[in-house]
Amino acid sequence: MNIKKFLQNADVLFKSKIQKKFVPLKITMIYLMVGFLWVLLSDQILYLVIPDAHIRTILSTFKGWIYVIVNSLIVYFLIKEIVRESEFWFKKLNGSYEELEKTYEELSDTEEELRVQYEELQKNEEILRESEERYKLALDGSNDVIWEWNMNTDKLLFSDKWTNITGYNLDEYTSLNSIIEDLVEEDKYDLISNIENLKNNKSLFFKSKFRIKSKYEGYKWLYIRGKVLKGSQGKAIKVAGSITDVTETKKIQDEISYRAYHDHLTGLPNRTLLMNKLINALANRKSEKNKGAIIFIDLDDFKKTNDTLGHNYGDELLKEVSELLKKSIGEKNIIGRIGGDEFLILIPNMKDSSYAESLGKKIISIFKNPFQIEEKQIYTSASIGITVFPDDGEDINTLLKNADTAMYKSKENGKNKYCFFDINMSNDIFRKSLIEKNLRFALKNKEFYIYYQPQIDLTSGKIRSLEALLRWNNSELGVVSPGEFIPIAEETGMIFEIGKWVIMEVCAQNKKWKDKGYDYETIAINISSIQLQNENFQSVVKNAIEETGINPEFIEFEITESSLMDCFDDNIRLLNHFKSMGMKIALDDFGTGYSSLNYLTLLPINTLKIDKSFIDRITMSSRDKEITDGIIKLAHNINLEVISEGVEIEEQLNLLKNMSCDIVQGYYFSKPVSTDSMEKFLLKENK
Repeated sequence: MNIKKFLQNADVLFKSKIQKKFVPLKITMIYLMVGFLWVLLSDQILYLVIPDAHIRTILSTFKGWIYVIVNSLIVYFLIKEIVRESEFWFKKLNGSYEELEKTYEELSDTEEELRVQYEELQKNEEILRESEERYKLALDGSNDVIWEWNMNTDKLLFSDKWTNITGYNLDEYTSLNSIIEDLVEEDKYDLISNIENLKNNKSLFFKSKFRIKSKYEGYKWLYIRGKVLKGSQGKAIKVAGSITDVTETKKIQDEISYRAYHDHLTGLPNRTLLMNKLINALANRKSEKNKGAIIFIDLDDFKKTNDTLGHNYGDELLKEVSELLKKSIGEKNIIGRIGGDEFLILIPNMKDSSYAESLGKKIISIFKNPFQIEEKQIYTSASIGITVFPDDGEDINTLLKNADTAMYKSKENGKNKYCFFDINMSNDIFRKSLIEKNLRFALKNKEFYIYYQPQIDLTSGKIRSLEALLRWNNSELGVVSPGEFIPIAEETGMIFEIGKWVIMEVCAQNKKWKDKGYDYETIAINISSIQLQNENFQSVVKNAIEETGINPEFIEFEITESSLMDCFDDNIRLLNHFKSMGMKIALDDFGTGYSSLNYLTLLPINTLKIDKSFIDRITMSSRDKEITDGIIKLAHNINLEVISEGVEIEEQLNLLKNMSCDIVQGYYFSKPVSTDSMEKFLLKENK
């Protein structure tokens, strides 16, 4: 519908409506005018037109009818015109009404459409407002910086979070080049490389990490991400993205990484990091002439410290040892803790093995003095194995195995020593593994037995006491020397169960012989430090005495100096308890351990046993002869008896008699013998 046309028609209709109000008046006025003119002019017109008076008289008679007829015709034509015009305008009006109705419907539809569009517009405005609010809230609540970089102008824009994170105002970095200049040097390459890829259309996205000095303190680690926006020609023109402060995350990652490659207790590199360093050292040897080395360090008897003093003391000891080792190895060498009480030193480059040997000696010297842990002084030592590469191997597993082998050889040689790997050691390790494997089943398979060796009174020449000696005969290995299997039993902890069996077996045999009236004082049983430090050892001894019925006065425990010094105070209390039961205590191998006169008077002992190494040399070495004589005199001065073991020749016996030694023991009189043989010996003595 044409609105303009509709308005024009409406205007015409309005005017027509106004005109219709004057139609009756118009007809009346015409009627009056015609009548007035008729009255005034009809007679003159007749007189002028018709000269005949008679005719005029006749016509005058009809003048009134003529007037009526004329007026009627005028009125008729007027009314007809009015009716025609009325019909025209009625049709016009009816058409306008229909058109108006249609227009009204169209306007109604348009109004509804406008209303829907208005409501939709309001809804979209609300959504837009909420979206803007969410965006603002996200910006305000997010830790990220929103950034944009114009690649053509190098203009750089940041959101307000940039200031919160770095402390820099938004106008302090207005170009990408300006920010790159202030990055940590090693972080620049990655960011520049990514930007170049964007410029050359090699990538649409990029991410990078870099450090920038903060205005607050230190450096901030930032993680930047961006996406390229291309222009109409498909060329990158702009990059937009986000920047996240990952400083705390990086610290956590660094801490996790540090913990993954460092020992949590000592802070030293752990096994993983050391292996990586060793791989690099093997790959990067400067020349074929240069060598490298691995020094494997194992603390001797560390388990005893943990078991007796507790893990707190053990941990503190490890820390102290770590610090001393770090100070001793030099800057170019690397030390790490690879587990428990084991340390490893990597020498990446050296001219020859003498350097490793000098370092081994230096490490041994660290352990000369006791470690002060809180109120306790703890003595410890280290066994060291050294392997040289490429001489002893060029792969990690071989070198570690060789270093471990050399370390165990140091332990076998008496501990607190260093030893270089030798190819012959591999055979020793194989035999050791066989011994350990079979030792685990020796008790169950009843492979152990006891031999006895007499101890002779030098005054009477008769048997004073006996020493019980453990023996092992294995179906695979044959007869295994105690010197081989006892250290392995101690290392593995099997010595406690084995020792328990020995105590019970010897007490039972002792009881049988005493019941038969054999004349000897005691049977000595060797006790390891592992047994002493076991909380159940006292119960083991008590049970053996009660079950066999042996008098404790017929039992003697032999303890070495080194065993006694481990957890000295606890051992003294335990030995005092045994002595209070009537048992005797002998200090074995005197002269090979601490040999301190300061503590000798504190020990609850009855007897000193001079080590065989001195007796072997008293006929050849005046020094050993004087030492042996001095030990005997010292012992007598503090009311201790002396046993010299290892007497094999008469000359040794005579010297010991002259020194007033009390008791001797050795092959000169008898080798260790079986139970039956020893019983025959005792039976012969009693006759």
